[in-house]
Amino acid sequence: MDQIFRYFTVILAFLVVMGILLLTTKYLTYKSKKMMKGNYMQIIESLSLGVNNRLHLVKVDKEFFILSASNKNVEFLARVNISDFEEAEIKNPISEVIDFKSVLKKYIRGFNSGNAATETKPAETVVDKVPESFQRDSNDDKFKNNLEKLKHITNSMNDRRG
Repeated sequence: MDQIFRYFTVILAFLVVMGILLLTTKYLTYKSKKMMKGNYMQIIESLSLGVNNRLHLVKVDKEFFILSASNKNVEFLARVNISDFEEAEIKNPISEVIDFKSVLKKYIRGFNSGNAATETKPAETVVDKVPESFQRDSNDDKFKNNLEKLKHITNSMNDRRG
């Protein structure tokens, strides 16, 4: 009887500690989102240029700027005029909530592509499959759209320098 009580106490203590950890994590996430959210500035897009270098498109009020950031410094590169910018396109990576369903789809898709012969039926019933052609088309459109925007930005930067 004493042994059962000890096991129960250990399990209860473990559950209490896990609950405290969960609540602390949620609280810290809430506070960091609140602290990192800017009222007048947003990072519209970031592009990695290597291990230590990134290029950021930043919106400040109604103006756009391109900044270069490395481990040691941040440099202002250019002011950019983007006339066809839509507010709905802004995605703040800090405030984005990760969609578990999309992460699960990517994981299952990667798992199934590795094991094409042994496709699992339970995974198909849990996650609604999106046709590959639809995913490819929407990704191609996004890529082409982003490529056109980048070409426009680089052309406007080159025009200002030249």
